[in-house]
Amino acid sequence: MAKFLFVVPPFFGHVSPTLSVGATLLERGHEVQWVSLLKIKEDQVPAGGKFVVPSSYWNNHKKQIDDILKKQDNGPLLSGAETWKLALEETYIPFCKIMHDGVNAVIDDFKPDLIISDCITFVGGICAYKKGIPYVTTTPVPPDLGANAINSPKIWEWQQQLMFNLQKDLDVHTNELIFHSKQLNIVFTSQYFAAIKDSESHMQFVGPVKGRPNKVGFDWQKLENSNRPRVFVSLGTLLENIRKEFFEKLIEAFKDEPLTIVAATDPAIIESWPSNFIVQGFVPQTKVMEKMDIVICHGGFNTVNDAILNELPLLITPIAYDHFHTADLVEKSGCGRKIRYKRMRLDELKKTVWDLIEQPTYKRGVAYVNKTFREAGGNDKAASLLEEMTHNAIAV
Repeated sequence: MAKFLFVVPPFFGHVSPTLSVGATLLERGHEVQWVSLLKIKEDQVPAGGKFVVPSSYWNNHKKQIDDILKKQDNGPLLSGAETWKLALEETYIPFCKIMHDGVNAVIDDFKPDLIISDCITFVGGICAYKKGIPYVTTTPVPPDLGANAINSPKIWEWQQQLMFNLQKDLDVHTNELIFHSKQLNIVFTSQYFAAIKDSESHMQFVGPVKGRPNKVGFDWQKLENSNRPRVFVSLGTLLENIRKEFFEKLIEAFKDEPLTIVAATDPAIIESWPSNFIVQGFVPQTKVMEKMDIVICHGGFNTVNDAILNELPLLITPIAYDHFHTADLVEKSGCGRKIRYKRMRLDELKKTVWDLIEQPTYKRGVAYVNKTFREAGGNDKAASLLEEMTHNAIAV
């Protein structure tokens, strides 16, 4: 049996699929640990796994970490270039430097056979490279290949320079960028949905993965008492600054409609919710989805995946970051519609929701994408690819 170490950022959307894959590896008898900047809830960690936060290595950076996390809510206010700067220069690179020594210590203690590093958690690849340990990249969202040397030469040059400087700062001296694995990059969607025709051989599209622990309760009786179409709404775990405004718009649009709205948000943000809204801060999302008719979300990919796995048409209201790319893919694949949050009008919002509920074309589109998800292999494919990497490393 082998030892696997997942290196993940403090963003649950990136952590979540690794919990599912880790659970499968644990079921197959392997040892699995995670290392991250912040803790998650204990009941979210798969049985037998260990989630490590060596915080003593970054106690002196607590204010910097808090400031970086608060900045994430600025995304909706920024231009495209400013968003790139926030993500790469002001978030991913500082987190990499802060985590470096702590991740090294966890590696030395656990002695993993394979390191699996999230695509924005550069420290995993850098530490693995320096220690000569095989490593893999995981990508929880469809890769956006638009920013490259041909299409966006200035952005590309800026990115490359930042990453080479980061590697030099962490004592990696080579003429190639090594923070992402060139041997295996596991992407948690299908190649069809990602709309990438000619992918590099190390890119393996395994589709969504299932089985992350979620023991949150829910008012199932209230939901079952509703015989109207049901709409699930989520804004993920970030974007706190616009949450109240977002749900106020939804209330105005749907308070008098014959719909049941399940809103995954803190009930305290609104003083009085309409009677056709069921509101809860955290929900057992994968189970709730089984009872829904459509989904409204900002484009967070775990929610998008859960919707498609349940063949639910989507309305994406992209707000920042990779949401816009995901929204484009949802429309192009026939899974749903997009309305930019800043341009969202109540009449358009209402009409689009009813179109998604009543028009069979969206149901057919999402059913086809669901088929490509299931054919991609999911948990078993991801776990087998990781096992194969450890076998090859041992053989060498």
